[in-house]
Amino acid sequence: MPDVGMTIQVAHDRTATAIEIAPLGQSTQRLLLRLDELDTLISELGNARSKMVEGHSPPDFEKEEVIISTVANAKWYIRASPPTGILVAFYHPKFGPVGFTLPGDKIARIVSFLTDRFILQPTQSAEQN
Repeated sequence: MPDVGMTIQVAHDRTATAIEIAPLGQSTQRLLLRLDELDTLISELGNARSKMVEGHSPPDFEKEEVIISTVANAKWYIRASPPTGILVAFYHPKFGPVGFTLPGDKIARIVSFLTDRFILQPTQSAEQN
């Protein structure tokens, strides 16, 4: 595939995004997208990425430096479907609504981890000895 230059700009009124793609040696192509169209493009790019990584091992979060797109204080939602598992969903500003499902055994590991790390930890007292 040829080298491609790309710029992305959001309109001042935030109602559209302009994507300019300039393949090396060719004229620039401009694409204007509304938010719903941009969401569709992001979803389709995610589908394409998913196909590209089929057969590849996911990164080992414990051993590799992995860049994670985090969001703080996200609006979130949990739906339990015992005994099969749960759906955890949240709103990510970069990607919109995203989520994942977990089976019961993974939920038990998470609950145990959080219990050990947060609930059973002694709290610091404001008093000085």
